[in-house]
Amino acid sequence: MPIFEYKCSDCKKIFEIIHLPGKDSELKCAACGSTNLKKLISAPFLPSAVGKPANDELKSCCGAANPQECPGPGSCCSQ
Repeated sequence: MPIFEYKCSDCKKIFEIIHLPGKDSELKCAACGSTNLKKLISAPFLPSAVGKPANDELKSCCGAANPQECPGPGSCCSQ
């Protein structure tokens, strides 16, 4: 669902509104009821895993002093 942020020009409160498809309603400030609103541009939400390689969490054990740290078969240091 599209969620938009607005700032009331009268009371300066910032709030979010969910815009449902096919619902045309007059936008009003949640605090004071004013229609003098400014739509804000929000930063998109991205989970922290977006854009990371799949094995980014694994530590490389190649050349490690302790072979017990090796992640297992198929890793760079498995023999």
